[in-house]
Amino acid sequence: MHRFDTYLVCSTTPHRAVRRQLKRATSIQFNSMPTNEHRTRAVESLESLGLREYEARCFVALVQLSEGTAKEVSKVASVPRSRVYDSLEKLQNRGLVDIRESNPRKYRGVSVDTAIQTLENEFTNHLETAGENLTELQVSPHNGDNEFWTVSGRENVTERGNELVDRAEREVVVVLPEDDHVVDISLAWIQRALDAGVTTLVDAPTPAVRHRVESEVPGAQVFVSTREDGTTLGRTLLVDDHAVLLSVIDEPLPTVQEETAVVSDGGVGTRIASLVEDVSKVRRNELVAESTTAVDAADDD
Repeated sequence: MHRFDTYLVCSTTPHRAVRRQLKRATSIQFNSMPTNEHRTRAVESLESLGLREYEARCFVALVQLSEGTAKEVSKVASVPRSRVYDSLEKLQNRGLVDIRESNPRKYRGVSVDTAIQTLENEFTNHLETAGENLTELQVSPHNGDNEFWTVSGRENVTERGNELVDRAEREVVVVLPEDDHVVDISLAWIQRALDAGVTTLVDAPTPAVRHRVESEVPGAQVFVSTREDGTTLGRTLLVDDHAVLLSVIDEPLPTVQEETAVVSDGGVGTRIASLVEDVSKVRRNELVAESTTAVDAADDD
């Protein structure tokens, strides 16, 4: 899947969040009025989809009021009356608000589902336009020969790993740590590689992790290798013997983990991948030998 196509698939997530928060903001939960938290989250979600703060507040107010005058919207939304008119006009231009010419003028927000669909269409159009134009501007794919690139943040490391797995043609090797949460988010790399139909090898630190991988993503070839105690290494990803991602997990505060990775694709990456792959091959050969011995012993019995 193309990088921009991935963004388009993922772009529906904020829309679902907006719909959920708006509906909570207009409903009675457990015999009580909706909380300020629901209103705040709805406003923040709408802002993430392109509305300005006052526009988002006015729309949430109209969702709660069903319909109202500028004075009523101003009071519920906590927006100065002088800014309400401008905000409501902009919402009307975006197809989110209807106006009834009366004295005083009244405003009505479209249904939550209609609003979300309208914003989703706008958001998708922006993504498609960005993708098309950026593709035209792109000179060539990144060439990482003899270079390291640093990636910070767990989500960013995961996404960069997804890119490497998507380019795999023959083999993907995932080296896992003992950290349960890191194993959780690394399972997606394994499943992604299996879905692509390439050979998928997993180096687990313990038999327990090996069992978990075999249970949750069946199809991967999993083996166990002993690690040194106290290691701070995170996860490692090797793709086709030339691309490598090496991460380190740091804990600046108790219960707070930060992940940083170095990525290389090409000359340096090939050499590092080769070194790690040599170790993996030794363990795989041992695994095959152990399996053969077990079969022979069963035959003797």
